[in-house]
Amino acid sequence: MMIPKFSLRKKLIWSALVCFLLPLGGIYLLTNYLTKDLLLERAVVSSEDALRAVQSDVNGVLDQTLELSNIVLTNTEIRQQITARQNRKLKEENLVNYSRLVRLLDELFRQHDEYYVTILGKNDVTYTNYSHSDFDPKQLYKQPWFEQLNQLPSFSTYWVGLQENSFNPLQKQSSHIITIGRPIRTSAGSVIGYVIISVNERKIRSHLIQRANSDQEMMLLSEEGMVISHSDPSLIGSQVAWWNRDEQSSTVEMNGQEYVYAEQPIRANSWRLVSLIPLSSAVSKHKQILLISFGLQVFFFTLFCVLLTVLIATFTKPIRDLSRFITHIGRGRLDMRSGIRGNHEVSLLARTIDHMLDRIESMIEQITIEQSKKRKAELEMLQAQINPHFMFNLLNSIRLNILIRGDQENAELIASLSSLLRMTINRDNEFIPLREEVETVQHYIRLMNFRHANQVRLRIDYEPGCEGALVPRFMIQPFIENAIIHGFEQYAGEIFITAAQARDNSSNQLRISVRDNGVGMNESKLHELRAKVMSTQEPAASARKGFSGIGVHNVFQRLRLIYGADIQLEIDSEQDLGTTITLIFPFEMERGEQGADSNTGG
Repeated sequence: MMIPKFSLRKKLIWSALVCFLLPLGGIYLLTNYLTKDLLLERAVVSSEDALRAVQSDVNGVLDQTLELSNIVLTNTEIRQQITARQNRKLKEENLVNYSRLVRLLDELFRQHDEYYVTILGKNDVTYTNYSHSDFDPKQLYKQPWFEQLNQLPSFSTYWVGLQENSFNPLQKQSSHIITIGRPIRTSAGSVIGYVIISVNERKIRSHLIQRANSDQEMMLLSEEGMVISHSDPSLIGSQVAWWNRDEQSSTVEMNGQEYVYAEQPIRANSWRLVSLIPLSSAVSKHKQILLISFGLQVFFFTLFCVLLTVLIATFTKPIRDLSRFITHIGRGRLDMRSGIRGNHEVSLLARTIDHMLDRIESMIEQITIEQSKKRKAELEMLQAQINPHFMFNLLNSIRLNILIRGDQENAELIASLSSLLRMTINRDNEFIPLREEVETVQHYIRLMNFRHANQVRLRIDYEPGCEGALVPRFMIQPFIENAIIHGFEQYAGEIFITAAQARDNSSNQLRISVRDNGVGMNESKLHELRAKVMSTQEPAASARKGFSGIGVHNVFQRLRLIYGADIQLEIDSEQDLGTTITLIFPFEMERGEQGADSNTGG
């Protein structure tokens, strides 16, 4: 029976999985078995014990609120005072009784400084234990919940819940109140007044803070899930999305974290006291089981490390040998070979590297021979080159010989040809003065007149100062060439070159116009020409005609690369009247490296 051979990668993967998953699975199963329900149950019991302690305190605060309202409801003097003033009998005696009643109530409520008591009678009887300058009690009639008081039976209570503290302006921005309202009814059931009592929320909050642990959140929630009181004042008045009073669960998830949940009811109403403790924190308190789990983790992890170290050391020895071999190769020892043999991937890689080194040595030898041949060919090419200055000097010598013999016309043609060739070959200066550019055009027109046996006349009109302005070389020549070939159709004509400065508020512009009196073109051809010139696509090879081989399109594209958005091109033409091409770009008398065209070179 043949035993299957595993690759080095598979051996490492399976060894790591076996050594890691076995202890991890054992620890996971054992820990879950021992602590899954026990820790959660203990955490819930601990939270409920803490809630019962604070439940008594909160019930005491809310019961005190109800007791104060009961004092008002059962006070005979208050009922008599309200009834007497309704009948408007014995006004002076009622005023004396009212004053005595106010002193009695002030004495009663003075010791409850955290409570705000308001008694409203339908016959304008009003009593408060706070200043009317801080809050006008008649504003309570405008509250949306006030009408609910008329629907309550005798001795029933309407729990308004959480409100902003409007009774004390100094605390209005930093405190809240909890308000109840109760109607004052006669024996016949008719409403003769109201008693409204508010208690400062911080009276309940102090008990929550005092009873809560460092990692425990305690809060008082309304039946709609609004935070009535919280150990963190910034959360008071917010709505909790995780609370569901109909669903009983020991844990809740909030902001991606799981909490141990416990609650206790409030005796006076349907509110709930709620406790939240992070599950991780609750579990961390029970060290005994965690220490057992930690001991098992240390044992299995140690066993895993020892086993994995032995296996990796055995399986990776060829890799270490290959690494040392590659290190020597990196230092330039191309004559070394690995010598690693076997049936695994590392040996296959080592043999491949050895074969590659053999090919590299062969290629280096071949490249050395080819470089030697290339240097020899370059030397022969340099020796065969002719210095361009020799050609210029030879043309000037021929021109001088012709001039001595009296042939002025041919001498001028040779001079123009020499100047034009020198301007074409010499690319030391990408930008030249306008007068030199026009001189080049004059030489070109003289040669074209000689070639085509026609007479094209050039008219030049400079605005003073424009002849020294710098322009790109061979900028005007393609326009002249088009005018001679296409505008005059090999016949005589006139070309007008004008240059002027166009000034505005921000900069000076140079305006150069090239106008001919040739055949011109109609509107459709003019539109087609404008579209071709403004296009960013490379023109077809058939369209690249003329002496310079760049055409009007490439001239404009070259100027766009140099000046960007500052270049403007205008083309106008009329049938049988001629064509005008106008260029507008920045006026410059000198140009440094920063303004040089980066796409051109000498």
